[in-house]
Amino acid sequence: MSDTIYDEVRYSNFPYAQTHPDRLATVAVLHGIEPPDPFTARVLEIGCGAGGNMLAMAAATPGLTAVGVDLAATPIAEAQQAVQEIGLTNAEFHQADVRDLTNGRLGQFDYVIAHGVYGWIPEEADDALLATIKASLTPDGIAYVSFNAQPGGYFRRMLRDAGLWHARKEDGALAQAAKAQELYKFLAEHRVTEADTYGALLSREIPVLADAPSYRLVHDDLGEFWTPRWFGQFAEHAAGHGLGYVGEADLFSLRTEMLPEGVEPLAWDLVDGDRVAFENLSDVLTARHFRQSVICHAGRDVAPEAAPDRTRRLHWAVRPNAEPLEVGLTADAFRVLDARRPRAVSFDALREELDADPVALGEALLEGFRRERLMPHAGPLRAAETPGERPRASRLARWQAGRGADMVSLAYMRVRMEEPAARVLITLLDGTRDREAIQADLKSAVGFEIGLEDLERNLVELARLFLLEP
Repeated sequence: MSDTIYDEVRYSNFPYAQTHPDRLATVAVLHGIEPPDPFTARVLEIGCGAGGNMLAMAAATPGLTAVGVDLAATPIAEAQQAVQEIGLTNAEFHQADVRDLTNGRLGQFDYVIAHGVYGWIPEEADDALLATIKASLTPDGIAYVSFNAQPGGYFRRMLRDAGLWHARKEDGALAQAAKAQELYKFLAEHRVTEADTYGALLSREIPVLADAPSYRLVHDDLGEFWTPRWFGQFAEHAAGHGLGYVGEADLFSLRTEMLPEGVEPLAWDLVDGDRVAFENLSDVLTARHFRQSVICHAGRDVAPEAAPDRTRRLHWAVRPNAEPLEVGLTADAFRVLDARRPRAVSFDALREELDADPVALGEALLEGFRRERLMPHAGPLRAAETPGERPRASRLARWQAGRGADMVSLAYMRVRMEEPAARVLITLLDGTRDREAIQADLKSAVGFEIGLEDLERNLVELARLFLLEP
């Protein structure tokens, strides 16, 4: 098979927390349907690239089975090599065209993920993608499909077309991206302003293009296939394959403050209670650019809105960098969860500690989410709370620490470790060394000795960052 543009220009290789079965199961629970266990599931990612998402998923959740497929052969070969080097036994990768998978030949999966695929491939491949999801999904399974949305796509298309025309004389995708970015930087410097309507529009649209890495422009914004869709169009396409809408993986629909105050009930009235029409209208009201839609087999009884009683099925944590609230039950819940940051606490444990009414606590937790203070999870996060006698960093983190500054935690978060000695420390944490052995081997590797107190402080910090295995 000939090389693809993804063989020629490599894409980033990091995980996407919103695609993890934990998040997808959370969305399902909040919308009233029972998902498969996200921690023992079979998971398929279509368009997995070099496997960064599935490698992190497999390392963080050893009970699940991760399978990735991609059309580009070179990234798949790299993912297969990474599996061997890391020593993962629950991840596998295959080169395949989604148009050859519509018969479900890869088997049945509890969760199917397609991030950055739908709308970036030919139309017949978009259709094959949904057919493959339908054929591959278990009866209670949950799928994720992200896509460029309208009406934001109209604004971005204007700049895409302008950039492509500006780069019309360049040969090669990277040269075209560099030339287009020249235009975007020019507009950022000379036309972005809040003083007039057009300048204000550019102030929203231009920065992400002017500052984007080359691979993003090549693949996300200037690629050969680029088809934003109205939500209604996507929902109709999915329904044609026997798939129905659940909610958004970024939980956007729960954040009702994204709509103008008091508009939400009026919008429901305007569309006569039609959920697809409401979602389409909400995109108009918010000029939405991108959707991360969660879907399932059609016919399941999906609640259009989250109810407080569904919060009881979930664990709760404080969002990274969230600021506390001042008063009320939401503030009290934040205080308790903040003391356990970044752990996730069950509803029952939180209710017992607060001695709160369950209904009132459920409402308070949803309010905390809407105000971007709290984050729900389908279960507890798996990581060591303390370093232990013989600390063990995750297999993935040890492998990544030997290759560069970027790592992925067991909480599915990116961690950047600039200090080389800190990265060496992580490579030594394989569960075989006590503190004395760690000190000796670290000194041998980096040429200086770290005191026991400093070592302990570093180990505690690594546990706080979810880099240590339980």
